[in-house]
Amino acid sequence: MIYNNSSFWLNDDFLNDNDDWGFDDEITKPKGKDPIKLSGYRRAIGNFVRIVTGQPIPVRFTEAGDSYTDGKSVTISASLKDKDFDPAVGLALHEGSHIKLTDFETLKTLEDFVNKQDEVMNMLSNKHEDITERWDANYYALNKLKDLINIIEDRRIDNFIFKSAPGYRGYYEALYDKYFNAKIVDKGLKSDEFREETWESYMFRICNMTNVNTDLNALNVLRDVYKMINVKNIARLKNTNEVRDLAWDIFKIIENQIPANKTEEQPGQGEEGQGNEGQEGQEGNGNGEMKDGNGEHGNINDDGSKAEGEEAKQGKGGNQGGTIAPKDLEKLSDKQKHQLKKAIEKQKEFQNGKTKKTKISKSLNKQMKAMENSGVEMKDVEYDNWSGKAKAEVTIIRNFNKQLIDSVNCDMWLNDERYHGFDRHLQEHQEWIAAGIRKGVVLGKKLKVRAEERNTKFNRQRSGRIDKRMIANAGFGAEAIFAKIESFSYNPGMIHISIDNSGSMNGTRFEKAQVAAVAIAKACSMIENMDCVISYRSTAYFGVERYNYSQRDCKPVVLIAYDSRMHGMAQIKTMLPYVTTASLTPEGLCFEAIMKDIVDASRGKDSYFVNMCDGAPYYNDYYGDNAAQHTKAQVKKMRYEGIKVISYFITSSLENTSPRDSSNFRTMYGKDSQFVDTNKIAEIARTMNSKFLETI
Repeated sequence: MIYNNSSFWLNDDFLNDNDDWGFDDEITKPKGKDPIKLSGYRRAIGNFVRIVTGQPIPVRFTEAGDSYTDGKSVTISASLKDKDFDPAVGLALHEGSHIKLTDFETLKTLEDFVNKQDEVMNMLSNKHEDITERWDANYYALNKLKDLINIIEDRRIDNFIFKSAPGYRGYYEALYDKYFNAKIVDKGLKSDEFREETWESYMFRICNMTNVNTDLNALNVLRDVYKMINVKNIARLKNTNEVRDLAWDIFKIIENQIPANKTEEQPGQGEEGQGNEGQEGQEGNGNGEMKDGNGEHGNINDDGSKAEGEEAKQGKGGNQGGTIAPKDLEKLSDKQKHQLKKAIEKQKEFQNGKTKKTKISKSLNKQMKAMENSGVEMKDVEYDNWSGKAKAEVTIIRNFNKQLIDSVNCDMWLNDERYHGFDRHLQEHQEWIAAGIRKGVVLGKKLKVRAEERNTKFNRQRSGRIDKRMIANAGFGAEAIFAKIESFSYNPGMIHISIDNSGSMNGTRFEKAQVAAVAIAKACSMIENMDCVISYRSTAYFGVERYNYSQRDCKPVVLIAYDSRMHGMAQIKTMLPYVTTASLTPEGLCFEAIMKDIVDASRGKDSYFVNMCDGAPYYNDYYGDNAAQHTKAQVKKMRYEGIKVISYFITSSLENTSPRDSSNFRTMYGKDSQFVDTNKIAEIARTMNSKFLETI
């Protein structure tokens, strides 16, 4: 599926509607779309809103009821159907623009504004028999004023965005195509509907006055209203107060054309369409309905010109005041009238900021918030398989935290719901972390060379600074009385430790990897200008309800559990004990997914990539020589960027390592492969010291 305006930031299957899952108004897993995709959808739209408005406006899904612009946040629909997506982006930008440009305080004081218009309120009370109190007049005028303001204000803010951010115009066009450019609206504008002098007719035609099919002669003062709004010069309206004043002037002009509302039948009224000329019953039942004369749409032979006295002033007919409807207008069928009614309802919802949007459950919203706070994103990685090219979707978790553990199920960490014996496992893992920290103190002392600064003084130079001890020799013709001091210190460093936590690493191997990784991290914390990242990789059922998933839900996951640039050692002590082994080994796929992170972090630094695994990569059709070569290519990319690679094969016994695993390991990492027993911390210190000294 291709999205006209979103294809540059969404992949083709982001909103794939061919999934086997169901989709209804209340989204809960496993129905509906992946919460990761929903989270990415919200994040992307949020970025758009912030770019367009220049303000940090929050974007959220609605959990219940209709959503609206409250002046503080933008609400979006959780529906990811492809036909709704670009309009949803446009609607979010529209609501964000309201927050930036609309004065909501002006809208809150509209009732007070109307209440002060004594002359108009008195006119309404005298004109309409169903307005018996001042409050009725206020209510009558207030609702219509709000509608006019909404129409004009929408045009004002959209014009601002069109001119200031033309790159987002496509989303607005999709939005207006959905709500205002429906074919049934085109038909309605060209038909004989909405040509009576009523507020309903005026609102429909004002709302759609920019439609190419609009007929400015359909109503008495429609052309005057069009000129007053002056859409081409809408930028002249600088704020919502000016919009309100214009809307009030338009209200008064239109109201002068509206027939009076009657509360009961008038004496002498004949049957509908049967009254004599000049009688009150001439044009229908006089109760404010829009029918007049004979037939479904009134007597087309009566153009309203026969009205006299008060009738002529109040405007009883659909064509009063001399406006004559063309006789060749299209008549809508009952079905088309119903469709037009629905389209108008959608337009009213849009104007009132109450468009209906798909809800999400509280539990799903909790998951998405946790994912967003954890920096979860998805990346597509291409690879070769036995039949050609294939693609894997890799989930990246950039900030591991307790909120994520408590809210989202995943095989890669312990939680109460998924693991039997949770407390026992957690305590055991905590002991591993404590052991790693103790060994890290020892390792940090062995690697103290990184923190050393060397100064070398060169005497008897012909240039430089004068060596005071050589001044006495100057009187004897000595020229080499200068000295130079050269200082050497290591560049800032970065170590990225990537641990395979697939199922085969369970037990002693994972324990060794954890202890070694924590030891390195602790050692780095003791060395100035040395940063450390610890990430884990496997396949997992991420964000899926327990016992309610299929094999296709198991996807590659990269968990960045520790980053010294944003975490302290407390992160290691509190969060790493939750990490556990999961499923398969998508080695190269995960490397490629975070390659940009690895490379960007290495700029201007002595960088090291430390890998810990126990065999060959495997994930669905990603295995064998193709997978090994793909992983090798990722290692080659790192070397090309100047990153030193150290790869440890984790085993409890070097003698028991299979020739096949050994061969694959050397294929992927070459001379950078190390078969070591990580219980012997001195071996790690020796191999890492070797890499450190290569920069000299």
